[in-house]
Amino acid sequence: MNNSISSKKENQENTMRLRFSDYHPHSFVKQLAKQLQNNSEQDCLEQFIELTGKQGSGKITGFMFSDGVAFLLFDCILNKDWELRFVKNSNPPLQFNFDIEGEIWHNFNDDMIRYHLNPLQGSITACPKNSEQVLKLPGKRKILFASLLIDRSKYIDKIECMIDKMPPALSEIFTDFKAKKSFFYQGNYSITAAKCIKKITNDEHVGLVRSTNIEGKALALLSRQVRQFQDDLLRPGKQVMLRKYDIEKIKYARDILVKDIKNPPTIKLLAKKAGVNQQKLKSGFKTIFDKTINQYLTEKRLELAAILLLKELSIKEAAVEVGYANFGYFSKKFKNKYGVLPKEYLKSIQLRISESN
Repeated sequence: MNNSISSKKENQENTMRLRFSDYHPHSFVKQLAKQLQNNSEQDCLEQFIELTGKQGSGKITGFMFSDGVAFLLFDCILNKDWELRFVKNSNPPLQFNFDIEGEIWHNFNDDMIRYHLNPLQGSITACPKNSEQVLKLPGKRKILFASLLIDRSKYIDKIECMIDKMPPALSEIFTDFKAKKSFFYQGNYSITAAKCIKKITNDEHVGLVRSTNIEGKALALLSRQVRQFQDDLLRPGKQVMLRKYDIEKIKYARDILVKDIKNPPTIKLLAKKAGVNQQKLKSGFKTIFDKTINQYLTEKRLELAAILLLKELSIKEAAVEVGYANFGYFSKKFKNKYGVLPKEYLKSIQLRISESN
């Protein structure tokens, strides 16, 4: 009996019921701080909590930007599982969710829709008005999770001229100002987007500089997720939902490419070495790294070539070292990336060296 009471009490401590006007992120952080018996601080457009002691470690941050765009960021390790229960609201926002580290569970529309996100997976969701939603965060593991909240009645002024160019399903949900309908889309996003979120967490600026910088990155995330949704619609029946083990295999394929950049395996052999079929490798690679396999290989080759030139290798030596036998083709690719031919790049390096001496 006592164990049962103790268990119930612990579960209650892990469940937080939150209500905040129009999903304002500052209100969310303040209410969370109050329930945690913690203090929140404000820096310009940002409200945040530093977790300590029995709560865990890390930071939970809410930004309120212009045009009805808000941003929540969880960068923490919790000592216990958390259940954030958002009670019924008359004006729930459109949400763009991004999971970078750890698994996240999300139930909405009064539990009618349930799903969970693995790393490098995201979702677009809309909860109907006066229905509840729940966000579950696991304890004892690193969590890096971001959510963009869009107040559609305010944001429409910014995108009204673009609505008719969106896929019908997306334009319909963007213009659902009274939140009459639910909406759910789950997909993958690129490591480039994940790096964008990590840059937000590592931003050391303060005040307006920090808020403006982060607002730009947050809007870039919104753009990427809309583009991903559009791309999936253009490939009916060909969407590749990557599971955690698929992502690890594709990252392993990337490592194979980089390790043997001079003589990389064919895509067929690369897929075999990584233990994934060719179609999933090609589609998944594009999704995760925002580039095709060949584009990624070319970029890494040219980056290495630039480093080798810095180490005073000749242009031919650098080209051969990164796998180019045709020096004219190498020079063309180099100029496409850096805006100058290798010999011009090498001259500029030599000039800087002589000036420094």
